[in-house]
Amino acid sequence: MERKAIFLFTAFVVFLGLDHSGLLAQEVQPKQEIQLRKGDTVKLEVPQRDDLSRLLTIDNKGDVNLPIIGAVHIEGLTLEEAKGTLLRSLQELYPSAQSISLTLIGEKTKRSIFVQGQVAQPGKYDFEGLSTIWDAIKEGGGATSSASLDAVRLIRIEGDLSTTVIVDVQQALDSGNLESLPALKPGDTIIVPDRTGTYTGKGAVNVIGFVLRPASYFLSENKRLADAILAAGGSAENANLREVRILRMLPDGGAVNMEVNFKRFLETGDPRYNPIILPNDTVSIPRSSSWTNVTSPSFLLAFISATASVITLWIWATR
Repeated sequence: MERKAIFLFTAFVVFLGLDHSGLLAQEVQPKQEIQLRKGDTVKLEVPQRDDLSRLLTIDNKGDVNLPIIGAVHIEGLTLEEAKGTLLRSLQELYPSAQSISLTLIGEKTKRSIFVQGQVAQPGKYDFEGLSTIWDAIKEGGGATSSASLDAVRLIRIEGDLSTTVIVDVQQALDSGNLESLPALKPGDTIIVPDRTGTYTGKGAVNVIGFVLRPASYFLSENKRLADAILAAGGSAENANLREVRILRMLPDGGAVNMEVNFKRFLETGDPRYNPIILPNDTVSIPRSSSWTNVTSPSFLLAFISATASVITLWIWATR
């Protein structure tokens, strides 16, 4: 009986010791497109039936009116989805309409982009049509003298999904191949990092947890949370940016532990979620609590090893 009790307890401990890191959900690159709203105007072009080409405005019901066909609901659809809906509706009465083009026009074509970090005037900017990271940096007043253009971060967020891409803008500038820079989409955030190295002296900011290079860094005056995270190479894929913690030691010996939803800053650009970091602060990026399936190699190897240990224990306990 005692052996079986030891077996059950040991098996439980072995399971707790499994490497569950493989269970963490991987962030998926979101598909981020403009959704049509009431009041939007689109330009419909039908190559095979020029008489059907026209400007269409979405009414208060979310519909547009096509000749003879009448109301077609397209509110909430992307341009591509609306294009398919309108084409199917047209083909019911106009079989000769084999293809159409649909273009959003007017003020709604502006795309809001957030530009942060080492630019002269960080903020939110509107762009008409397609634009690149370099266009966004120029709109923000250009890079500062301490900017690191070889590691500019492009952050794209939609709902709970996000992706981050490191872009070497400096190489594109040196080669003159600006066309190689990725096109921006509505809501993108561009962060230009500082050229900052690790630092062991007095007044260092300690960045720990799920960042690419956890270490102590020297940040100049009036630097913010985004600067600290960028100094550490940016957040890791499995970082939880909703619950970033800042530990600040007080002159009287006490300490303040603040929780910051940094993801909200990336989504909205609200500076309240990007506080100033002081010398000797500790910035901690926790692990995401999201889970996915158990098919990762690291988990399976740990599971096989643990299972073998449990079987051995069971044989010993039942002798």
